[in-house]
Formats: sequence, C-alpha cells, structure tokens
Amino acid sequence: MSLLVCFLTGRSDPANTALSPAQLALLDALPVGAGERIDVNFPYAAASGPWRRTPLAVASVRNGRDYLGSRRPGFARRYAAEVRPVLAAADRTLVLAGSCGLELLANLRLDRHALAGLHVLAFGPVARSHPPVSLETVVGRTDLLARRWAPRADHVIGAGHLDYLASPEFRAIAARAVERLR
Repeated sequence: MSLLVCFLTGRSDPANTALSPAQLALLDALPVGAGERIDVNFPYAAASGPWRRTPLAVASVRNGRDYLGSRRPGFARRYAAEVRPVLAAADRTLVLAGSCGLELLANLRLDRHALAGLHVLAFGPVARSHPPVSLETVVGRTDLLARRWAPRADHVIGAGHLDYLASPEFRAIAARAVERLR
C-alpha cells in the first residue's frame, strides 16, 4: 500500500503554493518519507518562489474569498482536474485540511473514485459540508470560529485557530492517522 500526505488549506497567497515553515515542520515530524509527502499546497502546482508571510488581515480576506468562491461551479471546473491525480497518486492519502480546506475539498465535487483512498484530518474546520470520505476533526479549545462549525469534533486540543501546527497534541493525532493508514 502506498501512502501520500498533503495539505489542503486556504490560499493566503494565491500566487504561490509554497508551504509555510510550520507546515513543513509538521511534515518533517510525521513518519513519512520524502516520496510520501507533497511539499506544496493546493492546487499542487510548483511553488513560484519561497513562502512569504502574509499579513493576517490580508490572509483572512483571501481565505474568505476562496471559501465563498469555491461555492461557484467554476471552482470545481478550474481545480478538480489538477487535484484529482494528486489525491489519487497513492492507495491512501492523508489530507491535512486546515480551516476552509475541508470546504474547498467538498466544493471540488470529486467523484467517488478520486475520494476512495482519502482520509481527511480537518483541523480548525470551517466548512458547511464535507465530501464522502473518512473524516477526523480537530478543534482547539480557544478556536471559537471552528467550534461554531464543528461542535462535535473528534478531538479537542489546546489550540487557537492559528496554533494547530505548533501543537504537540495535533502532531500526535496526525502521526496516529499516518500509522492507521499504513
């Protein structure tokens, strides 16, 4: 069985798919090899340069725009064909869906074949629905935004909306998800 781990989050910088240092640190901490991870974010195109910090207000507006824009039919037409082969590249894929990532995944409207091997670990989820996949949710005790959207989370940890990736609790949950998928 082959395994792949990837991130699917909102795009604070839509011109660049580079992962943040915190995202890379989480991947480095997981029990996966270099060929079992994708080192760029949705929509998985090559990064146009190194990661750049985006001011919180700008990132919030851009992620909100992605969240709302993903509801339009053009979103699935634009991105589904790019995302489908990435998610289907392994027998099992762990999608680390942060914030609006679960909503973006749902709105890609991927077919059952593309979703068959997915397990989604949604942290701080802000989503109206989710696709028919194996789903595990993680919400921070101080993440009031995600607690509104996911009141019955599988895991409640000591984190705020922007703190999941630095949390040892979250890293342990993600590592257990990798081990289960093996």
